[in-house]
Amino acid sequence: MELMVIAYALLAFALILLILGPMGKKEDSKNRRIGYFKRDKSRFNFGNLEGSFFDRVIGPSFQKILKFIDSKTPQKKEGSESKNEQIEKMLRLAGLFIDVQTYNFRKTVFTIALVTVTLVLLLILKLDTMISLLILLVAAVLAIVGPSFFLKQMAKNHQLGIKRQLPDAMDLLSVCIEAGLSFDAALMKVSEKMSGPFIDELLIVYREIQMGRTRRDALQTLADSTTVDELKTFVSALIQAEQLGIPINNIMQTQAEQLRETRKLEAKEKGMKSSIKMLIPMLIFIFPVVFIIILGPTVMNIINGF
Repeated sequence: MELMVIAYALLAFALILLILGPMGKKEDSKNRRIGYFKRDKSRFNFGNLEGSFFDRVIGPSFQKILKFIDSKTPQKKEGSESKNEQIEKMLRLAGLFIDVQTYNFRKTVFTIALVTVTLVLLLILKLDTMISLLILLVAAVLAIVGPSFFLKQMAKNHQLGIKRQLPDAMDLLSVCIEAGLSFDAALMKVSEKMSGPFIDELLIVYREIQMGRTRRDALQTLADSTTVDELKTFVSALIQAEQLGIPINNIMQTQAEQLRETRKLEAKEKGMKSSIKMLIPMLIFIFPVVFIIILGPTVMNIINGF
């Protein structure tokens, strides 16, 4: 009975958040008028009023709690990488531009929501106790492990998309530079003609250059935020070409040809491995059936003979 009351309370709390969340997106006109008459706009943070009640109130409160917990935990050793830094690196590899506190907050909300919904459904269905505990345990494991696995999968897919799109984007960059465009203008032209993970990374480089960062620093940041070796090589070649005064167009053409050759070799390697990988399903599913069909009648005759 107590579990049912707790589950209904949590469900009601979630429904209230879903209902009142969109209402928090409206601007506070009263504070805006007060700030206008007092000519003191520094007292009001109008940017926060654009978010929902969920982002303005609950999120910052949860982040304060996480910061307090982090402050009370022992500091990491020198040379080691903290968990927050690992999560931040994984978020960048996945192409998600959110901070670690926001990710932890969403992960916690997802965990609580999944466990609560599972608990409510089990109370409604009234299954056997052991089965209910097993389902609840599976839901708890999925709620804890699921977000991390999903984030790693997103990072893997994002980096794979960059690797696949790299040769075509480099060819288009080379054509734009041959047409007389500068490197920055070529980035914008490529972003207009193509779309994808690598194009998003190029747009980030372009915006950083427009904000005042040097081209070398922006490209180095791009290389540090990826695990694609081909992209790291491409960025290193661009930086070296800029330092030595080598035409960037020649570097891009050479890199594109090497990437396509590497892709062909990888395709051949996967094709050669496929025959070996096919042995496992053949041994499990095909060979036993063949043995039964061939040896089955013989075994039956031997049994009948005895």
